[in-house]
Amino acid sequence: MNKSLLKVLVALAVMLAFTVVSVSAFAADKKYFVIKDTKGVCKVIQAKEKTPATISGPFEKKQDAEKSKKDLCPKKDKKSNTDKK
Repeated sequence: MNKSLLKVLVALAVMLAFTVVSVSAFAADKKYFVIKDTKGVCKVIQAKEKTPATISGPFEKKQDAEKSKKDLCPKKDKKSNTDKK
């Protein structure tokens, strides 16, 4: 009884280790890029390599890409309602 339980636990440990290693290896090759689409809207995407719409990147962390997006694509100030009248 103890040998079969030990075999099951070892098999589960091996599967868990394989899953963790494969997921981390898959996530490691993708980077974050700042792109600008045809409408002029800036976005942060995760991709393996640059795209034709890339304006900045690659970044290791999404926070770094977001910071670059704020610098490169500042939001326009909305005019107040009194200016429209």
